Amino acid sequence: MNAYEEIGRKLQKAREEAGLSQEELARRSGCTQAAMSYYELGKRRLYFAQLKKISEILHRPITYFLDSTSENESADNNMEQLAKEPHLMEILLRSQELKPAQRKAVLEFIKWQKYKAKEAK
Repeated sequence: MNAYEEIGRKLQKAREEAGLSQEELARRSGCTQAAMSYYELGKRRLYFAQLKKISEILHRPITYFLDSTSENESADNNMEQLAKEPHLMEILLRSQELKPAQRKAVLEFIKWQKYKAKEAK
């Protein structure tokens, strides 16, 4: 897998986790849906300025897309971080008991809290 394909795979994963369609992300970032598709497939070069804008929309650090660590290694590090944060671990464990729609509502609440904190600064 070349670098463009790896960035594209991460872009698609982050977009899906954010609950956005290609069309919506493209609109927000100022490109076409076709261009977004090519970015995700690794068939079109994604310039730094565009990647920075997309990373802000998806609330990911730009290093998420550029870091070449393996997904398994990254997942292990994330789980270690969760284990160290008692409230985060409890949220994760309790969310398993919720229906998908309820989990989405919790996620929207967390995003709202994050937005309000950012707005207060």
